[in-house]
Amino acid sequence: MIRKVKFLPKDVYQIVLEYAVIPTFDLIIEYGNKGVIFVKRIIPPYKNVWALPGLRMLKTEEIDDTLERIAFWELEVKINPKNKIFLGQYVGKFKSERNRQDLSTGYWITIKDNQPLKPNKEHFSTIKIS
Repeated sequence: MIRKVKFLPKDVYQIVLEYAVIPTFDLIIEYGNKGVIFVKRIIPPYKNVWALPGLRMLKTEEIDDTLERIAFWELEVKINPKNKIFLGQYVGKFKSERNRQDLSTGYWITIKDNQPLKPNKEHFSTIKIS
């Protein structure tokens, strides 16, 4: 279930970036038998880089809620998070955004390739499946 969320004001978020690790989730979405979905981001810290669909976990969410929101907000696809496969975690460290550090958790999920993909134009310049 995708819940209504409340975002931090930008000035408060900048303070959080200065002092805290940000929990994020990345999805490896297998699009039927066609391959995995990659996105070319237009926003930092992955600007102009091919990446996986992913976002931060928000305070009101459980893990499955986060994964559903990421799939929908990033690509307008619906997933069944009960079919997720945990892949692992990694730490991303960035020289931008106050030396931001993310703890990213990766999950593999398969969806049918009959779902149309509508990439979030505020986040991505393009997508590819390979």
